[in-house]
Amino acid sequence: MKGILGLSANFIDYMTNPVHGDEINQTYASRFIELTQRDEGLIGQLAADDLSASDTDLLSMQSWLWYLKWLATRTALPRDEFLTALYADADDSLIRLIILDSVLAHPAVVRAYSDIQEGQFVHLNELPPSWPRNLLLSLVSEGQATGGDVGASPTEQLETTLEIASSLLQITSPSAMALLRGLLQYPWQMQDEVARLIDGVLQSSGMSASEVDQLRHRLGLI
Repeated sequence: MKGILGLSANFIDYMTNPVHGDEINQTYASRFIELTQRDEGLIGQLAADDLSASDTDLLSMQSWLWYLKWLATRTALPRDEFLTALYADADDSLIRLIILDSVLAHPAVVRAYSDIQEGQFVHLNELPPSWPRNLLLSLVSEGQATGGDVGASPTEQLETTLEIASSLLQITSPSAMALLRGLLQYPWQMQDEVARLIDGVLQSSGMSASEVDQLRHRLGLI
């Protein structure tokens, strides 16, 4: 139903973009709630199941951030190819973190990772399928194409992997920590670089030595 989504682009932007001001945002948000309550089929028409990599231009980035969070309460996530393209389009590390966090907070992902216990080490390729897992596998595994091509070179792929690892450490949800443990345990040529980055972030975090050691132990760094 991406046509409906495209037609709604201006409405969603007025509802979600802070540049329009709180009054405009609230007016359109109230109208959106009213319309979805009046027409039960509207939510289904705004579903994400037919979005492809070429559809990231249907909405503004601000609107997509709202949309991903809205999906967490309503319907399924978009396909991996769309999420990978949206992540690549984001020109700010904070926006990329929000995209990753929104996907990891989706009930389908939370349920998929709910059986993995805190501190349990499961290799990246053995974790439940999800867009973040598939994206990481595409970055660290030669010939792996499940998540699409985000980096055009090994250097860019490493930078993307390091940024995702740092984001997972900031998110700290059970699914994020399971993915980070899986990444740190995955045998690839840049494994040591990822471990050094995470270790460095922990050491400079301002936490006490005991808290840092506890986290390092949970992540398998010691």
